[in-house]
Amino acid sequence: MANHGVGGGLGGGLGGGLGDGLGGGDVIDQGEPAKGVGDAVDVSEDVIWKSRAIEAEEKLAACELRVGELESELSSANEAIVSTQRRGEIERELTAARAVDLETACLLTEATISEMDDPDVAVAVREIKARKPFLFSCSTKGSSGGAVMSAQLGSDGGNGLGKMASSARSSGDRNELLRYLRARRGG
Repeated sequence: MANHGVGGGLGGGLGGGLGDGLGGGDVIDQGEPAKGVGDAVDVSEDVIWKSRAIEAEEKLAACELRVGELESELSSANEAIVSTQRRGEIERELTAARAVDLETACLLTEATISEMDDPDVAVAVREIKARKPFLFSCSTKGSSGGAVMSAQLGSDGGNGLGKMASSARSSGDRNELLRYLRARRGG
């Protein structure tokens, strides 16, 4: 009896202890996954996909912002190109119209063009020339300044003066330029 009591005590003690240790006496089948394990895998995949989606949306927002910045840079570059082309066209027209002060005439022409409904550089230059003729040189070829200079060149023979002018031009020396100007003036 003593053996039976010890055996029964051990069996009962081990059985009860083992049953409690495996999850309160529940039996787990080896072929099927536990009920809570599959749900944990699904939840973690959902979290991963949600975080990837959030990351992709953030990248998309950053890309959209960069595209907006690049579009504004492109439009400002296009405006600069148009402005530079217009400035060149204005300068060509003013040079052809023999403008004396090119910078002032350019500014006035740009202001006139900005007021026009249909911008036309040639019309704007003609308008400036009519309103402010002092900005343009005379259209006649023989001006009084040219006649005076030719008389001074004739009195000196023109040869020495021409050499002094070319020397001053080629050297870039101020003293030679002053000598030439004094000789041209006749003093």
